[in-house]
Amino acid sequence: MKSIFKICRRYVVSACLLVAVVVLINVGVLVTWLIVSYINEPREHIRQGGMELVAQELCRREDGSFFLGEAGIGRLQENGCEFALLLDASGDVAWDWQKPEEIAGHFSAGEIAAFSKWYLEGYPVVVWRYEDGGLLVFGYPKESIVRYNLAYEMSDLERGFGYVGVFFVCNAALIFGMALVSGYRFYRQLKPVGTGIDALAEGRPAKLKEQGITQYLRVKINQASRLLEQQKKELRQRDTARTEWIAGVSHDIRTPLSLIVGDADALEQDESLSDAAKKRAERIRSQSFVISRLVEDLNLTSKLSYHMQPLRMERYIPAEWMRRTVAEMLNNGEIPEEYELELQLDEGLESGEAFEGDTGLLTRALRNLIGNSVRHNPQGCRISLSGIRTEEGFCVCVEDSGSGVPEAVRRIVEEDAGADGTAYEKNADGRPHVMGLFVVKQIACAHGGRLWFEKDGQQVWMILCEK
Repeated sequence: MKSIFKICRRYVVSACLLVAVVVLINVGVLVTWLIVSYINEPREHIRQGGMELVAQELCRREDGSFFLGEAGIGRLQENGCEFALLLDASGDVAWDWQKPEEIAGHFSAGEIAAFSKWYLEGYPVVVWRYEDGGLLVFGYPKESIVRYNLAYEMSDLERGFGYVGVFFVCNAALIFGMALVSGYRFYRQLKPVGTGIDALAEGRPAKLKEQGITQYLRVKINQASRLLEQQKKELRQRDTARTEWIAGVSHDIRTPLSLIVGDADALEQDESLSDAAKKRAERIRSQSFVISRLVEDLNLTSKLSYHMQPLRMERYIPAEWMRRTVAEMLNNGEIPEEYELELQLDEGLESGEAFEGDTGLLTRALRNLIGNSVRHNPQGCRISLSGIRTEEGFCVCVEDSGSGVPEAVRRIVEEDAGADGTAYEKNADGRPHVMGLFVVKQIACAHGGRLWFEKDGQQVWMILCEK
């Protein structure tokens, strides 16, 4: 679900950036509209008491001087003029009204061209053509604004900028709200997609309604879910068929093996046979037992690999269980006389503490560990079996004085090579037999434990966690 939140966050950020761009465009359009409006629509004070009317009221006396009546002066005052000038054709001031001292009495053509559109000594000015080449100059207070022969009062501009600010805030709030609403709708559309992806990742089927803006994704997720379910079904069928086949073969082998063991045992008891023949009969019987255990291990490891072996959990006391298992192996002749078996239990187990586990599987694991030392040391050795109580649980250690577990076997077991139960004794590829140890590892893992080697394979450790 974190990926969905990241997508939505990026979507909201992108939407906000889009909002900012839209708002800036709106502001630009608004400012442009205001400028155009001011250019195309004369200001109120120019329309009502304009320069043309002032020019008409400015009269020339007989001596050549100029005179502006009270009506004209009143019009200038009403329009907010600070001063007024009349320049003749040569640039001299022929008439003035309230001319500031800092303003000169003569102007060149360049100076006239400069202040005609901008400022004269800091005063915003506008100009109007007068008869006979004269030029009327109207000056406004320094705190006013003049652009291109148009006058703007500061109060109007301040009010206009206030409107722009309100327009900006409203635009931003509106579009941001729309972005949030759109983001929420987008999240609602993506949430089922994320749920479906999580289900597929956890191995569960996903079935989404194929609608909305994420319809394409939903269709693909449903297709992937159906494909994975079909593959899982085929794998289960294959695993079941393999397990059933191995179980069937194992069952079919048991009957002839039982006959072979029975005949070999009868031959051993036949007094008419020579000692050499009896020895061969004993070898046949012992190897038949080896084949039987291999078949059983093959069947068991197959079931454990495909989780088809149920655990029959029960309470057991490790000390009693280990003593019983060792006694059975000695009584059954599974440990020849040339092997010395030693059992050691720490005080933590001698107290009679009980654990939970499948004693049938645990017995198989212990038999395999001891049998492994016997198999790798045909000349005989000393086998030390230890039971230890640790913080993790119950630990079993099998140590022999012989060659120990070969490195090739340790590597295969640790890397889980051949964990499907296909490993066997020195096949064509030269792979060593590891099935027995694989079974031990699988049983330990089924009980929440693990298997590892120490002292170059002379020590094999199996820990069984307490359930």
